[in-house]
Amino acid sequence: MNIATKLATALIIGSLALTGCSVDQTEQAKAPNVDVSGDAGNMPEYEVRQTEEGEAPSADVDVKGGQLPEYDVETAEVEVSTEEETVQVPEPRVVIDEEQVTTPDVDVEMPGENENETN
Repeated sequence: MNIATKLATALIIGSLALTGCSVDQTEQAKAPNVDVSGDAGNMPEYEVRQTEEGEAPSADVDVKGGQLPEYDVETAEVEVSTEEETVQVPEPRVVIDEEQVTTPDVDVEMPGENENETN
């Protein structure tokens, strides 16, 4: 049995042991307060024209701080180790030939690159 198979077997046994765990919830959960922000990235330049007015929906949101639940979990103790073994490993041989094939050719023209373009 090779090392990867032994490691996978140990992980499967550990997972099976964890499925028989006893879990007692000790505290109720509350949703956390979330603040999302970010910087603009570098994007290609595109020409964008607004074609219709938009309107945001109305929303009334009241958010308070939260708390995740706490649990006491009793799990199985799993030990994973490695050992050296000699295994048979195939050595593939690759033969490379040259062949004539058709490949795609893509040409992209961004707005404003063509001087004869009209707006």
